[in-house]
Amino acid sequence: MDWHEVESSLCCLCGKEEESHRHLFFACSFAWRVWCFCFKWLGVSFVSHIDPSSNFVQFKLSMFSNSFNDVWSTIWVGVVGEIWNHRNSIIFNRRVADASEVCALVQAKVWSWISAKCRSTSFSFSSWCLEPLECMRMVSWSMLGF
Repeated sequence: MDWHEVESSLCCLCGKEEESHRHLFFACSFAWRVWCFCFKWLGVSFVSHIDPSSNFVQFKLSMFSNSFNDVWSTIWVGVVGEIWNHRNSIIFNRRVADASEVCALVQAKVWSWISAKCRSTSFSFSSWCLEPLECMRMVSWSMLGF
């Protein structure tokens, strides 16, 4: 197995600040572009905390059902996970940072998770990409048995 040394404590995504969990996922200019791409895809405006716990709690939408929020939280996990995966690909595989690619990977990963968990709900990947909120409503209804 080939091990690589991390050459710097600077964030490999932006190269401007020291990497920390707060910076990497929520304050980094690259991570912010990923979140903006995802919010645009979802059709929502959002101001986010840089503290991970507060950010996750803030990601809950009070006007929607618990099952809708379960899907919504899955998107949060997908974004954080794909930022981490992208960071590792840059460090270990010398990839180039690409925020739109990360958003596309979030769309694909979360759609596959939802499709596997909620087999009674059926919508295409293209529907998920074009109308995510409508698809999320379908998932929440199917999870509730409607």
